Amino acid sequence: MKTLNLNKIILLATLFLAAIAFSNSANALCVVNGDGAIVTVSGDSTTPVKDDTTTDDYTANTATRDCLITPDVYKLNIYKFGLCSADPDLNDLSSCQMFFEETAGVEVDIQAGVSATLPIPEFYIEPGTYPFLYVQLSSKLGMKWSATFSNAVDGSSGDGNGGTYCWTSNAGLRASNGQDNEAAFTTAHGTSLAGGIKTLDCGTAEGTVVTAYEILTKFSDSSCSSALTANGDRSTFEIEGTGTARGIPTVSLLTAADVFATTCANAAKIAWTTALDTSYVVTEDSTFAMSIKATAANSIEFSDGNDNDILFIGSGAPRIYLTVTD
Repeated sequence: MKTLNLNKIILLATLFLAAIAFSNSANALCVVNGDGAIVTVSGDSTTPVKDDTTTDDYTANTATRDCLITPDVYKLNIYKFGLCSADPDLNDLSSCQMFFEETAGVEVDIQAGVSATLPIPEFYIEPGTYPFLYVQLSSKLGMKWSATFSNAVDGSSGDGNGGTYCWTSNAGLRASNGQDNEAAFTTAHGTSLAGGIKTLDCGTAEGTVVTAYEILTKFSDSSCSSALTANGDRSTFEIEGTGTARGIPTVSLLTAADVFATTCANAAKIAWTTALDTSYVVTEDSTFAMSIKATAANSIEFSDGNDNDILFIGSGAPRIYLTVTD
């Protein structure tokens, strides 16, 4: 039977949450002017904004209908967080040592540059080598944001009622992938908004900023009128991160019962596995820092029509990293 030093457990129980960005490529953001306002085309356009940096997905200063932003608050609910000695991406967690497992999840509000201590019980990670990081979190993601624009933009209040101030205004559930007919549908987190409903509003002064929610219902581009692909729409990204956090992420959607989701309607959680470039080595003296990407974590989407309508704020799968130090 292992006897643990109480002071050691208290030391190890400090898992810090830091809203900082790790990326092996630059973080593209919407182009802004000298006043910090997002630059938009004056009048109607199908491509009203630009991103400021070239990345795999964006070319700097190329006109487009969407660009990346840093939310004021990024709300996540994390169920499991741990290290694994064998690959858990097919939902086998038998080799994993967990920092925490919470049935209701641990809700965190991420703000860029702000650190906090996670409210979790004491934990102990067995010393050893761990080539995999595992995170399980809710597929319902919250985003709170406001900004100014260089020219007037129309939001949910309708054409001609907008302005240069825009903000998240609708707390409903927007599905990342909807039905072919754009109808509202039942999800694991409640009824989604119908397609076409705007979750951003604009005016001549800032209005009431609320938390807008997006449910990640699929990782593929197809609509929710078709089933998910195998293993919860399992998708693997290119290698990302820096230093000991660098690795290849694989994501899948799970049901509330922690089995692979088969439809948009039963997708309740995201299972995120990172196959690390360099394994974590945990000792009796290790401490741990959890990092969640906030910078350029979300996007704002404009209409593809020839107008100045802003539609919604969106999120991809959150990037979560770990640093282990002695």
